[in-house]
Amino acid sequence: MRLNITQTLFAAMMLFGAAPANASVVNDPAGDYLATYAGSQTGDLDVITASVTYNPASDIFHFESTFAGAIGGSPSGFYILGFDRGAGTARFFANGLPNILFDSVVRFNMDGGGAVTLLAPTSGSTALAVGTANIQGKQLIADIAGSLLPSTGFAKTDYTWNLWPRDGALPGGFGQISDFAPDASNQAVQVVPLPGAFWLFGSVFAMFKLVGNRKRRFL
Repeated sequence: MRLNITQTLFAAMMLFGAAPANASVVNDPAGDYLATYAGSQTGDLDVITASVTYNPASDIFHFESTFAGAIGGSPSGFYILGFDRGAGTARFFANGLPNILFDSVVRFNMDGGGAVTLLAPTSGSTALAVGTANIQGKQLIADIAGSLLPSTGFAKTDYTWNLWPRDGALPGGFGQISDFAPDASNQAVQVVPLPGAFWLFGSVFAMFKLVGNRKRRFL
C-alpha cells in the first residue's frame, strides 16, 4: 500500500499528540489574597504564574514564577515551594486544604538565598546561598539540585508541588500565607525533555524518508 504525505503528516501528529506532558504552567488570578491574610499587598506576594520542570539528565528542578508586583516591595516577604516526594501529608487540612500535600519545602528570600528543608522521614535543612534564585522585576527563577530533594517513595518525575508566599511581618502560622498556586491542590512537575521525544523525531523523519523512497520507486 502506498503512503501519501497527508497520511504521513497525520500519523506524525498523532504520535506527537500522544507524547506525555506531566504538567503545564499554573496561572493564578491577580488579587486573590486569602481571606485569612492581612499582610502586604504590594503585589510581590501575589502569584500570577508558576511552573516546575524536572530534567532527569541533569537531575535539576527548574522553578519559574511571576508576581503581580516587582519582587522586593514586601521586604519581610518570602516564598515557600512545597514538594511531595512520596510521603506528603495535608499540613493545611485544618485550614480547609486537604489536597495540598508536602514532605519538604524550599524557601526563597528576597535576596535570592534560602534553604531546602526536608520534613520526612527525618528533618534536615540545607542553606541556599544568596543569589541562588535569580530575581528580576516581577520574576523569580531558580534551579534546585535533585540531590537536595531525595525520594520518599515517588520517582522524581512524579513529584508534585505547590507555591505559597508568606509575609514574615505577621505572626507565625497560616495567617502569614498570602496565596496558593495552584489554589487548592498540588501540580505535577513537568519532565523535560519529554520522554520519547527523540524517538518521536526520529520516527517522523523516518516516515518522510519512507514516503520519499516510495515516491521515487513509482516515478
